[in-house]
Amino acid sequence: MKYFTSEEIRSKGNQELAEHYKGYTGRNLGGLFAAKLVKNITEKFLRIPASEVKLLDYGTASGVFFRQLHNLDFRNFYGLDIDNYLDEENKPLVREMKTTDCNTDALPWPNDSFDIITAWCFLPHLENPYHCLRETHRILKNDGLFILSIPHLLSRASIKYFLKHKDFARYHPAKNHVTAFTPGVFQIAISRYFQPVAMEYLIDQRSLTGFKGKIRNWILRVSRINQKLEKYFKERWGYNQIWILKKKNAPR
Repeated sequence: MKYFTSEEIRSKGNQELAEHYKGYTGRNLGGLFAAKLVKNITEKFLRIPASEVKLLDYGTASGVFFRQLHNLDFRNFYGLDIDNYLDEENKPLVREMKTTDCNTDALPWPNDSFDIITAWCFLPHLENPYHCLRETHRILKNDGLFILSIPHLLSRASIKYFLKHKDFARYHPAKNHVTAFTPGVFQIAISRYFQPVAMEYLIDQRSLTGFKGKIRNWILRVSRINQKLEKYFKERWGYNQIWILKKKNAPR
């Protein structure tokens, strides 16, 4: 997809983006991966039922994610995007949909507003993700969770591509990822505001097809009997890293 500057995206009537986001899901939402993950994380780290969780999603696009969560008993949905791309069928699910530029603007909610904030491959599309991290900390409740995904730059496939092409595949000029987080840079960026409490990996389903894919699938299933072994193979073949972060007290 073509890369748009914040100013271009922000202009109303951007039909190219509107058409792109119609019914848009993305790999994180495929197979209910993101929705099931949020459900599990809620049960593990929050002491409130899903129906009472106040959840904000960045880069809401068509709102398919809210539809998936609704089927898992979540009810309190808030959306944020550069423009409103919600599909008509998903609009009734959303209590509030706001539009803003997360690179520069203060997010349009008061302090301590949300139990969970999600951002599925959202930060790498921002020109200034550090401002967004600070604002996320502000509007999360105490002990609230920030669940986000970023490209897994240290996967085996990513490293092989880099060694051959001297760049990362998902940062090709024709793509619209504009911020690359190495492990060290990302951990420094979040360290003042959040405490990592869990990590997950999205395995791209395309890598599980064909003969080699069947072998990988079998290895992943077998490795579930050993947590360290499972982690090793997920790190090796992961497409996205999913960070589960807990809000720290206000940084000094």
